[in-house]
Amino acid sequence: MKLEKRIELCDSMTPLESEIASYILNNKDAVTKLKIQELADILFISKSAIHRFVKKIGFNGFNDLKVSIAKENADLLENNSYINVNYPFQAKDNPRQIAFKLLELYEKAIKDTFEYVDLDQIKAVSQLIDSADVIDIYTHAHNSNIAENFQDKMLTIGRSVNCPSSFYNQRLTVLASDQKHVAIILSYSGKATFILPIEKKLYEKGVKVIQIGKAGSNYYSQYVTYHLSISDSENNRDRMSQFSSHIAMQYIMDVLYGCIYNVRRKKNTKYIYDSIDYMDDRPED
Repeated sequence: MKLEKRIELCDSMTPLESEIASYILNNKDAVTKLKIQELADILFISKSAIHRFVKKIGFNGFNDLKVSIAKENADLLENNSYINVNYPFQAKDNPRQIAFKLLELYEKAIKDTFEYVDLDQIKAVSQLIDSADVIDIYTHAHNSNIAENFQDKMLTIGRSVNCPSSFYNQRLTVLASDQKHVAIILSYSGKATFILPIEKKLYEKGVKVIQIGKAGSNYYSQYVTYHLSISDSENNRDRMSQFSSHIAMQYIMDVLYGCIYNVRRKKNTKYIYDSIDYMDDRPED
């Protein structure tokens, strides 16, 4: 995760820590060449204050922070092309240019999302889904395709997933839920109107909720057990289509499936092996 995002997502900074953050963001190159005592002297603060700051934004120490900044700078130099996530190609572009620009956009969306992956959280979410008796996905619009794709993958290892599509069916599914259920909510913006009433009722019924959306979209965190972040570079409205958010959401759901599969890999592999002739009755080549 980029330094700016770490700082942006940290909602418990003291005024002193905000001052440290501001200096580092405005003097990245210089900071990579400083020792911690030198930075402390510049800011007229203690080394322990800097240690607390870097820990709070997720680094192991000051050197870890400097390495991350250096890597970000190197990545910027390497990536000379600019991709407009919201309007990735122009009217003058031929089919080859459109194909190449979408390739670059998809790579960027996946790399950005990978930066947000918290390995411990992904592991915990995978184990939670694996252990649930019932898996329900709540979403709408184009994300329904991603939900159904996940449903299809889970069915290949013998796990049923509910994807209620209509407002009415979603509400009925919530009412029928109990603590044996786990709920997954897909929304890039986190602002879809269906989210709050569903999360609130699921919380009342003791259902654990996994919300997946762009970084900073967990607006009702009091009702959410886990929030998985994806690339947040796409504008909610001013865009040609949901190219970036779609591929980012698909990627994180595929990562989740892969981790769930590995929780019981031998069992899941055996299930596929034993069932493949019935799943696919096409003659072998």
